[in-house]
Amino acid sequence: MQLPPRCTNLAANAGMGYGVGWVEPNKWMDLANLTHTPNSEAHRDPTSTPDAASALPIDLVRALGWLRGHLSEPIDLERIAQISGVRPRTLETHFMMFLGTTPLGWVRRMRLARAREEMLRAGQDDTVTGVALNNGFTQLGRFAADYRKAFGELPSTTMQRARSSLQNGTDMDLDEAFRLTLGALPFAFAVAPKQSSIALEELGRPQELAPTYGLPKAIAAWCWGQRAAHRFSATPDLDRERACQLAKQAYDLAPNDALTLTLSSGALVLAHHLEEADRRLETALALDPWLAYAWIRRGWMSAYFGDSDGAIRELSIALHLMPFEPLRHLSFIGMGCAHFAAGRYDRAALWVESGVKASPGSFWAQRIAVAAAALAGERGEARRMGRQLMRKDPDLTVQEARQAWPFRPAFMSRLGDGLEVAGLPRA
Repeated sequence: MQLPPRCTNLAANAGMGYGVGWVEPNKWMDLANLTHTPNSEAHRDPTSTPDAASALPIDLVRALGWLRGHLSEPIDLERIAQISGVRPRTLETHFMMFLGTTPLGWVRRMRLARAREEMLRAGQDDTVTGVALNNGFTQLGRFAADYRKAFGELPSTTMQRARSSLQNGTDMDLDEAFRLTLGALPFAFAVAPKQSSIALEELGRPQELAPTYGLPKAIAAWCWGQRAAHRFSATPDLDRERACQLAKQAYDLAPNDALTLTLSSGALVLAHHLEEADRRLETALALDPWLAYAWIRRGWMSAYFGDSDGAIRELSIALHLMPFEPLRHLSFIGMGCAHFAAGRYDRAALWVESGVKASPGSFWAQRIAVAAAALAGERGEARRMGRQLMRKDPDLTVQEARQAWPFRPAFMSRLGDGLEVAGLPRA
């Protein structure tokens, strides 16, 4: 399978704005300054700090911290390099290595993202020209073309929709649907059998109140996908079909909402439709580079495609944006999967166990830790962990585990081999 293009909207802007999981810049910079200590890493609890790959070079941290407050001003590479304390070529190398773009390319993308946020909140007196100038764009024709390429519509269309919403006033049914939907979201993020069922129950009412509201359908799609992929029900085929139907409906209703796109992408992943899921995720990150959950899904997607380094890098960004529950355990488990793919079985077990400890209902992830312990040569420990897993998931077999998730074949083969060593039944 050919790897998809790497995400070009990489959120170096952790802490640069608002959205899910905004972190104050000084706290984010403290996180980004973490360094790798090889001798202590093997015995470090991963709940205490992000992994080694999460650290950004200090020159990059300085540059991002300064750029955050100067995006509307004229910016050139020499000035950014001077602020960061390194040569321009070094700074460009670090931007490409860690963020997947050049310094000025990053500036353009962040300016576009900020311009869109302003247009989505536009009042009657706001203009496209004013928003463009406020965000450092002086060539209005090029701004409109770049905006359309990034977000699939002209800036004037975004602004007109925002004004129309303002004129129509508050729809009380939609407002109540919004409240109920956000109340269900933490249960969906738990990725656990009981909580997934609760989320689906709570999402029924908002879908009735606002049938054209995409977010509750996207969350429900993801929950049905969880049921199919993680053995939360006895009807995985029906659940998977339901997930795909709801994911399509959510996309059709809200193709420009980043959270809806991200959740529908997650549902498609669990149904093994990776290419379409990846496209939606790329769009979501273009729409909102500060969305922590999108970075979690981006990291998992990289792990599914076999890009362990990219997965760790992207999940680290998610942890910088939102180092707390209800999202943290998903980042930890994803980190474990990335280390497992890279053959670092001791690290895989530590990360996954920390994630499951934070969210015990996510016992499905314990498969990774069990197999990792077995492949690391800890057969006794693997068998003990395997018995624990079977008490929680008594019908699990190696054959089913090999087919459950959309990782690459080599990953799933090693997972099955490790589970066999740990004593799980073959079929």
